[in-house]
Amino acid sequence: MTSPAHHTRSPRRLPVIALAALALLAAACGAPPSPGGWAPALPVKVGSADLVLVTHKSHVYALPDQSSNATWQFPPKDKTGYPVSESAGAALNAEIARLNLDATATSSLKTKVADLHVSGPSITALKDAISATSASDADRSKLKSAVDSITKFESGALGKIQAIYGDIGLSPDKKTAFVAGFKGVLFALDTTNGRLRWLRDDSPDGIVGGIATDDGTIYYGTKGKHVFALDAATGVQKWQFNTKGEVWATPTLSSDTVYVSSLDGSLYALDKSGGQRWRFSGAGSGVAAKPVVSGDAVYIGAFDSKLYSVKTSDGSLNWSLKGDNWFWATPVVSGGTVYAAALDGKVYAVDVATGAARWDRPFNAGEAVRSGPVIAGGGLIVAARNGRVFKLDLATGKASDASPVVLVNTKILADLTTDATGKTVYIVPDSATLYTLDAENLGLPGNVPLPQ
Repeated sequence: MTSPAHHTRSPRRLPVIALAALALLAAACGAPPSPGGWAPALPVKVGSADLVLVTHKSHVYALPDQSSNATWQFPPKDKTGYPVSESAGAALNAEIARLNLDATATSSLKTKVADLHVSGPSITALKDAISATSASDADRSKLKSAVDSITKFESGALGKIQAIYGDIGLSPDKKTAFVAGFKGVLFALDTTNGRLRWLRDDSPDGIVGGIATDDGTIYYGTKGKHVFALDAATGVQKWQFNTKGEVWATPTLSSDTVYVSSLDGSLYALDKSGGQRWRFSGAGSGVAAKPVVSGDAVYIGAFDSKLYSVKTSDGSLNWSLKGDNWFWATPVVSGGTVYAAALDGKVYAVDVATGAARWDRPFNAGEAVRSGPVIAGGGLIVAARNGRVFKLDLATGKASDASPVVLVNTKILADLTTDATGKTVYIVPDSATLYTLDAENLGLPGNVPLPQ
C-alpha cells in the first residue's frame, strides 16, 4: 500500500468515511505494527541553548543546533532512571502529608518520592520506607497502592505513544512542550530535561493532529470527533466540543477564536469557552488541513481538491480554487498571496482577495506535496514527497537554478519549519534524520542523524 501522498487520482467521489480509512491506512503502511508519524521540527530556545525538537515514530529528541547528541529524548531508553511526573509526585506528597507523621518520617518519604522512577528499584525503596512508618496498616497499604498505581500507569503510558503526527505545542514561556501520541496519550514535558510535568491517558480517541497553545490553555482535536481544551499547567479539562467528523489537524488560534477543520467537510470557528461561532460546511469532502488565518480570511484545503477562503466574521465563502488532487498541506500567506501545495504535485499562488492566479501557471514539483511549504531566504521552499526540495521565486513561481536539492532514499510528509532568522529550513523525513537547509544558497543540507 502507498502513503496518502502517493494518490494520483482525485478521490472526491468517495464518502468521507472511506476517505478517512483510506488515508490513515495508507499512512500506516510500510511501518508495521504502527504508523510512522509526520510531525514537523520545532526550534526552541531553552535558557541560553538553541534546541530543535524533532520526532521520529514514537520518540521526541531535543537536539542542539547541528548536533546529533541529544540533550534529552522522550520516552527515555531506560525507564528505571526516568522520574514520575511532577503531578504524580505532588499527589503522593499530598497523601504523605495526610498521614500526620513526625517531621523526620515525612521528610524521609518525600525524599524517596523525589527519587521515584516509573520503574525499577526506587519503587521498592519507597514502599519499604512507607512500611517502616508509624502510620496505620490501612494508611500504609493505601499509600503503597497509590505508588504502584502511579508507576504502572505512567510506565504504561510511555509505551503507548505509537507515533506522533501533529505539531508539538509550546508554552509561551518556552518551558513546557506538549506532545500528542497517536493512541490518544498527552504529555507535558519540561523542555530543559524532557521530564514529565503531567500526562493524560484517559481518552480512547486517537490523535492525528497536534497541540495549539496560548496563555494557560492547550487545544487539540481527536479521531473521536472531539475538540478539547485543557489547563496547560495541570492537564485538567476545561471544555469539550463535539464535531460531526474526525479532527486530523492542529487547531489554529487567532485572536479570541479557535479554528478547527474536520473530516465532516467543515471548518469550525469556536470561542475560547468552547462555544461555536460559526461553521463553514461548503467543502465537498473531508477537511484534514490545518487552517491558516490572515487578515479577515481563513484559508483551508480539502479532500475535494479545493482550496477555500472564508470570512473570519461569519464563515461565508470568499472564493475557492480547484486543483487536481487533495489540498492537505498547510498553505502560506504572504504579501497578498496564498501559496498552497497539493497532492497533484503542484504549487499554486493566488490572490488573497479574489483567488485569481498570481503565476502564469502552477509550479509542478513532479511528485505529490504533503508537507506545508515555508517562506525562507527570500523564496518559497517546497518539499515534494520523493525528497526533492525546491526554492521558488515568490513573484513568478520559477525554481532557482540550484533547485532541486535531492534527499535520497527518503520521503517528506511533515511540514517544513524555519529558525528565528528565516534563513534555515528544518526538514523531517520518514528516516531517522533531521535535515537543515540553507534557504539563501540552497546548498546541500546538513544531515543530523537521530540517536538510536
